[in-house]
This record gives sequence, structure tokens and C-alpha cells, in this order.
Amino acid sequence: MGRVHSTKRVTLRKSDNKRRRNRKLVAFCGTRGLPANYGGFETAIDHITRYMLQAGMECDVFCRRSGGRDEIEEYNGCRLHYVNGSRYRKLDTFVSAIQTGLQIWRRRKEYSCVMWFNNANLPGILITALSRVPMVVNTDGLEWRREKWSLPFKAYYYLSSWIVTLLGARLVSDSHGIRDYYANEFAARSEFIPYGAPEELRVPDARQKEVLRSYGLESGKYFLQITRLEPDNLPLDVAHSFVESKLEDEGYRCLFIGYKQPTSYARKLKELDGRHGILVHEACYDQEVLYTLRRHCLCYVHGNSVGGTNPALLEAMSVCPRIAAIDIDFSQEVLGPFGLRFTRRNLAQVLRRAVTSADQSSGMQARIEARYRWDEVSRSYGRLADGMSADYRVRKELDTEFSDDATFKARRGEVEDVEEVRHSGGQA
Repeated sequence: MGRVHSTKRVTLRKSDNKRRRNRKLVAFCGTRGLPANYGGFETAIDHITRYMLQAGMECDVFCRRSGGRDEIEEYNGCRLHYVNGSRYRKLDTFVSAIQTGLQIWRRRKEYSCVMWFNNANLPGILITALSRVPMVVNTDGLEWRREKWSLPFKAYYYLSSWIVTLLGARLVSDSHGIRDYYANEFAARSEFIPYGAPEELRVPDARQKEVLRSYGLESGKYFLQITRLEPDNLPLDVAHSFVESKLEDEGYRCLFIGYKQPTSYARKLKELDGRHGILVHEACYDQEVLYTLRRHCLCYVHGNSVGGTNPALLEAMSVCPRIAAIDIDFSQEVLGPFGLRFTRRNLAQVLRRAVTSADQSSGMQARIEARYRWDEVSRSYGRLADGMSADYRVRKELDTEFSDDATFKARRGEVEDVEEVRHSGGQA
């Protein structure tokens, strides 16, 4: 999952304190920390801290011991601090937030800005507010809408989001949809900063063939979903719809990557493994493997129904030839004119449509290159740390009104004959 490091205790030295008084010191809180092995927030912090360090700032990143990682003193120039968290998974964020908040309080005179990611860290956010250190809070998605949470947890997430809007922190929304929701629901202003698209990865052909062989797959003959196996992401709906589509009879498979916790929902999907063309595999963090699976799928199925700009969707747009996404505003905002849309009722029909739909990879790549850039994400957070507005900027896109990949390439000058590209399977 990640590189192995030697274990070292973190201790603050007097020389560090003296040096830091002369430079901006920014704290990053509320995630599992660095190195970024887990998800979108950790990857974001990895990029943001690199930018800030180059800009002459210093960065402290708070990490959870409950993540099971080796403890290291520094990572890429960032000083790492650790909190114990909780053995109970559902309480881990809450407990870690308290422990992190107390460390922020003790060092409050050192920090010029504290950045929290996810409103669920409310205890630590409240402690930071009491410390009077300038604070930025990335609100995350609409967590209380997730089916997996019981009513008390949903109430906590909703109330946390409301309370955070009252604390005077600079709020960040990762999509225009989330920003509009906070404006309408809580009368709160937030600044738009999305996630960035993944950096280009080059995987040797031999390695790609090896990956496909290990999963028993044929290029272009499988559907793919890489996600946590939870109701809000619809993997069970996708599996049932694939069975209903009878695409297995035509040699297609449906691969799910993400089995981790044996929840009752995840077990229902696991029971389908090896039947009706369904393949269910454990969560994978090997980027070469994930790139290969995306690159060679017929279509990526995006079922994440809660949240704003989803990193998994950006990763799919960066390399997949086609995407079928749940028909909600968040999908529309990110995909624009690209991709197929589905509901739970018509998903089987949409999967069949994907088999004959055009390759859209060039258009989707151009869209994320214009709208979802880590350099601009990092610059915007840097501006917030300096007390300015985020001012996230989008580059001009090329011909994104053309959702047909052959037409897109022709308009961009990559090919001259649109019909020739279409008849050759979209290969330029």
C-alpha cells in the first residue's frame, strides 16, 4: 500500500520554534495524513503542501495512528504529528478531531492558518475556533444523505455542517453544487476549489498485459467500478443491472474493485463473485494496476450519489474511453457534455448502450485538463492561507460541445477524416 519507513517519535525543538516564527506555518487536519494512501483529501494535501513549501511556507500535517501506518518524522518537507484516534471505526474521526484540536490549542501561537478537511471533525474545528487561529474548512459532501448512517449520525453530520458555518472560518466547497447548497440551506458563503485530476501515468505494455491476465480480463470487454462497497455508490445496483442486461452472453464482464470491510451490503455483492459475469476484488492502491484497469475497460460506471466533485470520477475521465454516471447534478457538473447518464431503473439499458457508444476519451481529458488542475487547486489554497480569496481559475476548453471523440479529434486537428476514425474504432 505504501512505502515502509522507520518509526520515529516527533519532538519539537526550540530551534524549530524560532525558525517558524519567521515563516508562515500552516496545519492540515482531519484526514488520515501523509503519505497519501487512502483517498481524495490525503492526495489534495500532498499537492497543496508541495506548493506551499515551494512558496516559502511551512506545513504540519496531522496523521492518525489508527491508519496502521509507520510513523515518520517528515514527509516531502512536511512535519508529521500523530494522534491515536479510536479502535472503533465509526468514532475514529470524532476522537481524532478532539486529539488534533488539543494539539492545535497547545501550539496555537505557532500557526498562521489551520486547515480542516470534513465537517465531521467538528470537535477539533470548535477548539481551533476558540484558539483564534485563522481557519479554513473544506466542508466535504452532504454526508448526512448517505444511507449507511443511522439517524443519530445523520443528525450529527447535518448539525456539524450548520455549526461550522457560524464560526467565521473560510469555507471551501469542492463543487458549485455544494457551494449552492450551503448558500441556500445555511445562508453561508463558501469558495469553490475542486480536486485536481490525476497526474499522467505511463505503464509499460507488458505490465498492462500482466495486470489484465491476473484479473482474467480481455481489453474492451468489461465494465468497471472502483469504489467503496456502500449503498450510496450503487455497486449492488450495478451488478444486478449487469445481470439483467445479459451482456455476459456476449462475453462481457463486470469488475468491482473495493471489497474491504465485510459489511452486510458488501457481502451481498461478494456472493455474486464468479457468477453471471460478476467479478468482485479487494480494494487496490497500486496505481499501475488501477490505471490499467481503467485504460482497458469498455466503460467505467460511476454510481457515487452523494458528494460534490468526486476524485474517482476525475480518475476515470483521465483515461477511460466511456463513462456511465448516475444522473445527478454533481455528475453533470463534472462531466459536462460527456458520458452516459443512468438512473436505477434504466441502468441495464444504459449498460447495453455503452457497448455501441463512441469513445470520448479525448474530450474528457481536455475537460479535466482545463477545469481540474492540481496546480490551480494548490494556488487557491495558498491564497486562502495568505488571507486572500481562493480565485480558482478555469482554462478555456477545446470544443467540449462535441461529445463524439472522433469529431473532437478532427476539430482539434489530430485527424482529418472523422468517418475514418469512427470506422476504425476511434483509434487515431
